[in-house]
Amino acid sequence: MRIRYADSMMLGFSFVEYLYIMRSAQELLIENLRAIRLSQNLTQVQLAEKADLSNTIIGDIEQGRRRPGLQTLEKIANALNVPIAQLFYDSQSNYTPAGIENKEELRAFLYRLVDKAIDE
Repeated sequence: MRIRYADSMMLGFSFVEYLYIMRSAQELLIENLRAIRLSQNLTQVQLAEKADLSNTIIGDIEQGRRRPGLQTLEKIANALNVPIAQLFYDSQSNYTPAGIENKEELRAFLYRLVDKAIDE
């Protein structure tokens, strides 16, 4: 799920809230990508080969140095045989953005990310 600052402004988020949202989404991605990869006994190199990406990209994503676009997320999810939404699953709230169907649900999800980031 990629959210641009302009989109977040339309939903009523400040720039600071937007930064929290992006950081929280990235943290979920890092945590879930690593956990799923390890649960499948894959190294970063093996995942990169399956996803037709460089192992540098996988390493950079897991270290938080790179924010992947949708195409990269699709390749990774396909290689892991999981839906993209599972990469953003929040185990603390048992919630995934796959359930978002309208603007209100998106706003609620983003506020949960902001609250989680602020609490940390």
